[in-house]
This record gives sequence, structure tokens and C-alpha cells, in this order.
Amino acid sequence: MSRAMTAPGSPGFADRPTYQWEMARAGGAQTLHLFGALGRHELERVVDALLETGRSPRDFVRIDFEDVSHLDYRALSEFTSAVLRQRDRGASVGIVGLSPYLRALFHVAGQGPGLSRLEWRTQEIESFSFVRRPAAFHVGSIGTVREGA
Repeated sequence: MSRAMTAPGSPGFADRPTYQWEMARAGGAQTLHLFGALGRHELERVVDALLETGRSPRDFVRIDFEDVSHLDYRALSEFTSAVLRQRDRGASVGIVGLSPYLRALFHVAGQGPGLSRLEWRTQEIESFSFVRRPAAFHVGSIGTVREGA
């Protein structure tokens, strides 16, 4: 199931969505794909969509910026604060797919620290699992293999 929203008054109103949900597969994260140039109004819609879906700490939500061409840096403070509030309430939310340009816009808006808290890190998610990693093998100085050295 996916839902798409478009920004009224934008070129290609019916053609280009602002966001689209990709539902989780096999216990993975739900992904909220964002598209196009996003201003204050579009980012408010993204936050509303997140509030509807990302409520439980058991559900992981990734906000994917890969197909975003521009962000209104003036709206990033409110956006970042709203997403961080949602995380503080228990939602598991992360941001992925930021280009260097979009990352720079977050920093210009003074949201670098908030962004560092929100960026999706696979290692953090893997640390919640109880998967045992195999022991590391290292080659000794005389060519012998020792386990866990």
C-alpha cells in the first residue's frame, strides 16, 4: 500500500508526489520516500504523515531524501524539531539518502546536531538484534591462524 501527496500549485501537480510510503518487508523498516523540491508546506505534510504512522518504537521508519532536489532551509528547523520530538516520544525514526547538498542545507539551517541524531545508522539497528557474529580469525606472525586473537 502506498499513498502519495502532491503540492497544490506546483508544476506537474498530478505527476509528482511529495512523498510515498513503502511498507516494511520481513520486519524491516517502513520507508517514507520524499520527492522533488520541498518547502515549508511539503515538509509539514511529511511530518503529519510521520505522526500518523511512526508511533511505535517497534516500527522503524526511514525518511528517504534520495529523490529530493532541494529543501527550503528556513523550514528545516521546524522539520528537524518535529522529527526529534517524535523520536523522543518513542518512535524509531531515521533519515537516509542525503546528498552533500541537502546535508549542507541542514547545516546552514543550524540543524547539524539534530541531523547527526537522526541519520540512520545500520550499526545502531543491528545492535538491537541478538545475532551472534562469528569469531574473528587473525594470521599470527609465523603464519599460524589463531581464533579471536
